[in-house]
Amino acid sequence: MNVRNIVAGVLLAMLTIRIFITFTSPISYQLFALFLAYTACVYAGAALSDSRVTWISIEFVVSFVFFNCALLGLLYSPLWIGLGFILHGIWDSLHHPRIIKTSVVRWFPPLCAIFDFIVAVFMWRFY
Repeated sequence: MNVRNIVAGVLLAMLTIRIFITFTSPISYQLFALFLAYTACVYAGAALSDSRVTWISIEFVVSFVFFNCALLGLLYSPLWIGLGFILHGIWDSLHHPRIIKTSVVRWFPPLCAIFDFIVAVFMWRFY
């Protein structure tokens, strides 16, 4: 893992957290939920450009899990959003050593994993 990826992931997470918490509590966690659902689409989009049906199917099923974590976070508890970010960080980690065969640029999964884990810790600690 490149040091630049770690630094970029940390800085982007801190910036996102700082921006989102400037809003009132319900709107703040709505933004986190929307961002979780949005980030879940990145790998699905990459799989679509790759054109391999198996990986497209896998990425869409997994993105549906993240979408549901965001939805449960809005309906029941923001802790679901935190869980979604943890799961997405794990999913990112599986893309980095190429366990998951969706074609993405090498720098993206580690950067995104760092981002996801920091946001998850924030969500579980402060909401």
